[in-house]
Amino acid sequence: MNIYRPSIFEGYPIIAGMSMRGKSSEFPPCGFSFRKLPLISDDQFALHETSFNKTIGLGIGKRIITLRQEHDSEIISADDMHTDCGDGLYTISHQTTITVSLADCCGILIVDPKQRVLMALHSGWKGTKAGIGPKGVDLLMKTYDSKPEDLLIWLTPCAGKDAYEVGEEFNDYFPGHVYTSNEGRITLDLQGAIIEGLLNKGILMEQLEISDICTIDDERFHSYRRDGDYGRNVAFLAFSD
Repeated sequence: MNIYRPSIFEGYPIIAGMSMRGKSSEFPPCGFSFRKLPLISDDQFALHETSFNKTIGLGIGKRIITLRQEHDSEIISADDMHTDCGDGLYTISHQTTITVSLADCCGILIVDPKQRVLMALHSGWKGTKAGIGPKGVDLLMKTYDSKPEDLLIWLTPCAGKDAYEVGEEFNDYFPGHVYTSNEGRITLDLQGAIIEGLLNKGILMEQLEISDICTIDDERFHSYRRDGDYGRNVAFLAFSD
């Protein structure tokens, strides 16, 4: 199982990354998938789960927490879960790995190294429109007295601004982040919209690592836009100590 990793958390006791598809021969029928989808048999998915647990789970968290994501802005404590529905998790536990499932949506992984709290958010266009990134910063400030200037944030590979085609109504949703080509293609800069929300909360650009990989164009990653309901990448975050 191949992992794409950020550099922003280097030097801290943090393990973070995002799964890659790998080979369909190794993980039939579509490469590694974090979610069981109709085209994946039970036996095939058992192989995916075993590899995931070995690669990600061992040594970086006894509990791997997942959510039934709803493309909204609900953020759940992984340490006191009252539901498994939502689009974000946070934890202070050193025995927990938090995850979000992705296939063109952007993962926002947040670390507060001073208050020692982790947060993972699933930010598609609906979650971004609902302000899940700024809500996550607000939650950390309110719950753990986090300071915006202390946060380190990774924006994962996701649908890129040149490939993420949307409708005209997105001009109203994300002013300044929607582009029309000479051929009339309308595309959304999803990361740009996310960044704007974070900067408005006092985050500085130097606190961000922004992946320039487009999941629609880069076949090393699953893409709903490219392949349909085919497979899911997983972004994960945990303490290593």
